[in-house]
Amino acid sequence: MKPVKKEAYHHGDLRSALVALAMERVRKGGAENFSLREAARDAGVTSGAAYKHFADKDELLAAVAAEALNLLAHRTQKATTGLKGKERLHAAAMAYIDFASAEPRLFRLAFSRFGSDSRAETDGIPGSFDQLRIAVAGVQSDPGKPTDPDTLALAWAVAHGVASLISDGMWKKNDPRVAAALRLSFKGIAPGK
Repeated sequence: MKPVKKEAYHHGDLRSALVALAMERVRKGGAENFSLREAARDAGVTSGAAYKHFADKDELLAAVAAEALNLLAHRTQKATTGLKGKERLHAAAMAYIDFASAEPRLFRLAFSRFGSDSRAETDGIPGSFDQLRIAVAGVQSDPGKPTDPDTLALAWAVAHGVASLISDGMWKKNDPRVAAALRLSFKGIAPGK
């Protein structure tokens, strides 16, 4: 009797499997603590198979960063649905902050040289920055006008700054300075509202 030849494992979507494995590695140890070859090994394929989908580790990290931004966009959409005005702005900022608290390593990767939140809508959901822009527009004195770029810059700087302080371990999510930073910035963003 001839021995049965063991077939190599075949992924239906190796690219997605590699992104998912890399995302877990980033969550556990950060972006710098793995290689594309390790991701291939974890997927049960040769490194050559992985290199057919990604030229190098940087390209894989860019795909993970895009997926992290997609997660943030979905969380922001869920947090802001049905809200208007200052409540929507607060929910958009808190979704950003909550993501940084829950996923600090993914947050750092998403807003590193690998990420870009200038993405188009995915599954009908705008990127988190565009959702913040919509929230800021909703608290302007004339919501029909284009979003004031200075006001948007202030909102993003505060949300991102607080989120970065949390993801870097400088503040905790429940730190009273979080609420103070949002409250004081909202006074400048939406005075009298």
